[in-house]
This record gives sequence, C-alpha cells and structure tokens, in this order.
Amino acid sequence: MAERFPLGSMAVATALVVGFATPAQAQEDVATDNGGWSFGLTPYVWFASLKGDVATLAGLPPVSVDADFGDIIENTEVALMLAAEARRGRFGIVADLSYLALSADGNTPGPLFGDAEADTSTVFATVAGFYQVVAHERVSLDVLAGARVWYVDTEIDLSAGFLPARGVEDDEVWADPVIGLRWAAPLGRGFLLAGAADIGGFDVASDFTWQLLGTLGYRFNDWFSARAGYRHLDVDYENDGFVWDVELSGPLVGATFRF
Repeated sequence: MAERFPLGSMAVATALVVGFATPAQAQEDVATDNGGWSFGLTPYVWFASLKGDVATLAGLPPVSVDADFGDIIENTEVALMLAAEARRGRFGIVADLSYLALSADGNTPGPLFGDAEADTSTVFATVAGFYQVVAHERVSLDVLAGARVWYVDTEIDLSAGFLPARGVEDDEVWADPVIGLRWAAPLGRGFLLAGAADIGGFDVASDFTWQLLGTLGYRFNDWFSARAGYRHLDVDYENDGFVWDVELSGPLVGATFRF
C-alpha cells in the first residue's frame, strides 16, 4: 500500500448476528445437536478501524486511509449488520450481511491536489455452507465454503492543488469465493473459547481476502450467552482504476440468543 494519511473509520458496527455465523466466526454449540434445526440471534458491536487505499478513477491519486479507534464516532454515519445460521445435525448454512457508511477528510500524495473528502457506502455479505468434521465434548470444528459479495460506492472530492478541484464518484460490485474453518472449545464453568478464519478471492475478483476472529464467551444457560473478542477483515480489490484495498479490525462484544 502507499503511504497512509488519516481519513476515516468503519467503526461502531452495531449489528444483529446469528451465532457469529460467518466463516470468520465460531459457533457456540460444541457437540452435534439432536438432529433438529437450531438457530441463534446475536446483537453485537464491532469497534473497527479502517486502513488502506481507496480510489475511484484511473489517473487520479488514491486516498490513503489510516483511522484508529479515536476516529470512530466522528466518521461513522451508519453501521448495521445482520447474520443468520441454520443448523441440522452436522450440516448447516450461514449468512452475514453488513452495511457501513462513513464520511471523512484526508490527504492525497503529491501536489496535484490538496485535501480530500470521501463518502463511502459499503455492503458486504458472506454466505456459506458448512459441515462439522469434529463434534467432541472438548472441541468442535466446522469447515466452510461459500462466497463474499461486495458493493462499494465511493465519492471523493479533491481540493485544488496544481490541478483544479475535482469530484469523482464510482461504485463496484464483485464476489469472492471463500473457504474457512471455525472452532469452539469449552473451558468449564460456562466459559467458551472460539475462533475462526477464512481466505478467498484467489484473483477471481479480489486479489485476496481473509479474516480472523477470536472470542471468549460465557454461557448463562441453554439459550443465552455473552462474548467478547477481536476481528480482522482484509480485502484487496482493484478494477479499471477503482481501488478498495483496506483492512478493518477491532474488538467486538455481543450477546447470543439461541432457539
């Protein structure tokens, strides 16, 4: 990536997520269920920073971003998520939908333009099927395969430098194949460690995309638990001058309802 300047943040991702069900999220059930369908609902908050390069048009310099936790409240306009999981026996399907909108100021490299103002709306959804390859009282392991679909709309207003001021806007839609693993292990006394990872892209659309998640949870009863952890998501996409080469990472907290 190019040298980075402060710009914005994907922060405070207030969400509805079912069982942290995406390929980068770990299930709460450790053993295979009794053969019926099971579902879950988890409202959570993700405090994510945004780093990377954003561009909308070939021939114009990219806007480089590097926003940490301190930029969250100021730069995030909307941050909503919804995910779901349905499981029966060892098989199941998961879906995760995220919508984020932010507006922020930044700089561009070189003297051609001055400051930059960027408005970005991002929707990304992950849908995957999974199979539980290990179902033991001490550990559970799922393998997953699916796709992550992105829609990104970016508007950048460049102030005058050597060149006159200019505003550009563009949007892109693409889909990346993803494969992943997720695991969970009880620690006793109601505590649970969970983690997951996925990789994808493979030059089908993005050059590469990956994410990691780790959480520590506490199960109060059969239908309610709480957890906290850390999530990192990376995507590197470029097409005809449109660039979305970013990293989103930060802590999260949530509460799971199962039925």
